[in-house]
Amino acid sequence: MLLRNKNFALVWVGQVLSQGGTRVYQIALLWWLLGSLPADSRGLASGAFLVMGALPPLLLVRQIGRRLDRRPSRTVMLRTELIACAVVTVLAILATQDAVSPWMVYPVAVVLATCQAFFDPCLLKSLPELVAGKDIERAVGFGAATQSVANFAGAAFGAVLLATVGFTGAIWLNAASYAIAALCLTAARFTPAPAPPAPPAEAPVADGGTWHFLGSMPGVRPLLVCFAAANFFSAPTLLVLPLYTKLVLAQGAGTLAILEAALWLGLLLGAFLAASIPTGSRTIRFGAVCIALFGLCLAVPGLLVDQWLYAVALAASGWFLGVSNVKFTALFQQVVPTEVKGRFFAALQAAISATFPIAFLAFGAFGDALSPQLLTLAQAGGLLVLAVALAQLREPKPVMA
Repeated sequence: MLLRNKNFALVWVGQVLSQGGTRVYQIALLWWLLGSLPADSRGLASGAFLVMGALPPLLLVRQIGRRLDRRPSRTVMLRTELIACAVVTVLAILATQDAVSPWMVYPVAVVLATCQAFFDPCLLKSLPELVAGKDIERAVGFGAATQSVANFAGAAFGAVLLATVGFTGAIWLNAASYAIAALCLTAARFTPAPAPPAPPAEAPVADGGTWHFLGSMPGVRPLLVCFAAANFFSAPTLLVLPLYTKLVLAQGAGTLAILEAALWLGLLLGAFLAASIPTGSRTIRFGAVCIALFGLCLAVPGLLVDQWLYAVALAASGWFLGVSNVKFTALFQQVVPTEVKGRFFAALQAAISATFPIAFLAFGAFGDALSPQLLTLAQAGGLLVLAVALAQLREPKPVMA
């Protein structure tokens, strides 16, 4: 697929590099914060740093959606990469001079999160401009795997690179990754989708508000809600994993690394192989089955305690989640009109981003009172209920040829 669509390959490889560099930078930065702050404020400072990544998609959803629908995709993505590169380069220069203070990293985190908040939905919107129609679903799979590849590589090599190049070197590495991604975007060619026909002069112009446009797509709105709800129950897996490893398995960091690797590997395989699984016109039913099986896999460690069984269950759950993510995103590409795709994917990103802090806070609070095994069963129960509700929805009609 990458050989047939070299323009998409350029953009995708650039994103893998930039997000991988950002992941290494985040690991280095969190480690640096832990060593630079008093013991009684390290947890709050680290948590605040992570929460900032969820704020821009929520606070700027209106501006993001409108800009994506009005500006060329390549222009938006190239500007975000250049801004991120410039900001990180300034931070790297300061780090070289040993002039970085803890308060500086927070505005940098906001800028980088804002750039990513514009880039991610813009990349989804631009897929029809980069690949042929028959390869849209495979391109969605590669796009969905980008973060998993970056997280997997960043987690695998982050500690090694940090020990080799240090905090300052990690910042320079991230700046270079943004520069390479910008060069890839410059070299790629985009083929804009044909403009939709202009409405009659007497027809009222629809309001381009943050969420109001979803009313014109009644079959799509419940899908967006279900998609975000699935993330509410799947995201706490990253919180439950260390608790389960320490409290139930009574194991250390090595076991945790194996379990996380199993989850990311499953996500990667699911995203890459999703396009090879035919669903016909029953994407919603197929997605509901995937989410149900995902929930059943998460229930396994709640009922049976075994390290390797948990690893297999995590790999399987990641596979089902990766497949369902690709299938639903590909469906959105087909059923959302071109003229509002920017707003839709911005709204989707905002809805998913909103679930992360809520899910972590909710399951974190329950984690203080319940065992990790009960938390996995709560995740499984929520996903099974969601799968049943999703199976009742009707398939929306495609708008793409």
